[in-house]
Amino acid sequence: SLELRLDLANLHLQRNERARARALLSEALQSAPGRPDVLTALARILLLDGEYQEAADIYRRALGLRPDDAMTRTNLATCLLEMGQREAGEAALRTALRGQPQLLSRAIYALGYSSHGRFFFRQSAAAKFLQQ
Repeated sequence: SLELRLDLANLHLQRNERARARALLSEALQSAPGRPDVLTALARILLLDGEYQEAADIYRRALGLRPDDAMTRTNLATCLLEMGQREAGEAALRTALRGQPQLLSRAIYALGYSSHGRFFFRQSAAAKFLQQ
């Protein structure tokens, strides 16, 4: 069952067994290529493994299926920032924040966490930057 594979993959991911989770999600993706939850789960593992280009490609596929998914767009921005595509990553964060103010802390984290991101001492400065 696809749902059981997803659940099992999430359990493996919680135990930091990313190879097992990736294998299960790859199988799930072959049987259900149009499921955004499978795509985002696989992309998350790729992001954690540092495979930013592959993760970004999968996040783009997921956004093609659900263009209003702000969390997926934020994760795509993280990949873009890690790849050194700062302007594209910041633009993706700004797009994700439109109408989603609860994602401000996630966006600030993405900016500060990335090796090519930005760091702000005040949350208000980061909010102002992201709302430009």
